[in-house]
Amino acid sequence: MTTIDLQVAPRIGPAYPLGSRFIAWLFLAAGRVLDLLSSRPAPVQRGSDAAQEAQAVRELALEYQRVDPRFAADLFAAADRHERLHGVG
Repeated sequence: MTTIDLQVAPRIGPAYPLGSRFIAWLFLAAGRVLDLLSSRPAPVQRGSDAAQEAQAVRELALEYQRVDPRFAADLFAAADRHERLHGVG
């Protein structure tokens, strides 16, 4: 049986450079502010019925059909389920 002894040198200097935590916090805060400013909620359509909503989901599914067929199939199924829940068709 062989025994191995590892020797690790202690770190010299500060664990983090001065001000790095503050700069990281500032960077993350700026990113959050920019994210809030750039993301706008989708406008809510008043009076849209279940058939229009299902059709919108089907159109989205057609866009994804070539890129991700499984996701598109899930969207088609969700549109069908939405119509059944709301008594359309």
